Amino acid sequence: MKPNPIPEKNEFFNLFHELNISNEILMDLAFESQLIRRRRSIDPADLLFALCLESSQGTVSHNDLAAQLESSAGVSVSKVSIWKKINEQCLLFLKKVLELVIHSKFIKNSSKPETLFFNRIVVQDSTVIRLPQRLFSDFSGVANGHSNVCNARIQGVYDLVAEQFLFFSVDSYSKVDYEAAPELVLEKGDLTLRDRGYLIADEIQRHIDLGADCIYRHKYKLTLLDTEGEKPIDLLALLKKKPA
Repeated sequence: MKPNPIPEKNEFFNLFHELNISNEILMDLAFESQLIRRRRSIDPADLLFALCLESSQGTVSHNDLAAQLESSAGVSVSKVSIWKKINEQCLLFLKKVLELVIHSKFIKNSSKPETLFFNRIVVQDSTVIRLPQRLFSDFSGVANGHSNVCNARIQGVYDLVAEQFLFFSVDSYSKVDYEAAPELVLEKGDLTLRDRGYLIADEIQRHIDLGADCIYRHKYKLTLLDTEGEKPIDLLALLKKKPA
């Protein structure tokens, strides 16, 4: 007999149900990604919960995932069984779930225009995750006189028009955003949305040369020059003159 669902698990799946993402939909995604080929003891929804919960608490091991599955779902599996599941199909499943969450939130909170001015609206951002200390020589991180912390940087690229991810990469912590910026494949008619960390002059020029547009968060102390007289532009004063 399975134990009663733990509060964290109820809260986790309530977030999905609020977006009209049911357990049946998650099961369909698992079949599409070939994470599972027939119904077995490991439910994709339970595996998703275990992965998210353990990841939020630090470095995840196959043994931890097996223990979490038994605790939250009453399913006794070995760490070898978990190891066999953590593969390319599992990664594809997680991508499909994330795509669906973004799509559902986008549909819920906004109306999609009938006509788009851009072929693609590409959002690029990165996040930093902590890794085991033994990987420090490969991924680097933060080191001082007292401790070393191993980190990796994950780059993600998402197309809002096609509603799908275009690119993922796991890089060294020392590879900052402006170094990853030129690796993005641009197309004519694109609009890219990025944080200030990607803002370098060469990238803006690359967009112009390819017939693409870009929007960056404003970088403090950045000076914008008029293209003709190369005089500084007072962006705030210019924006105040424009109607809302």
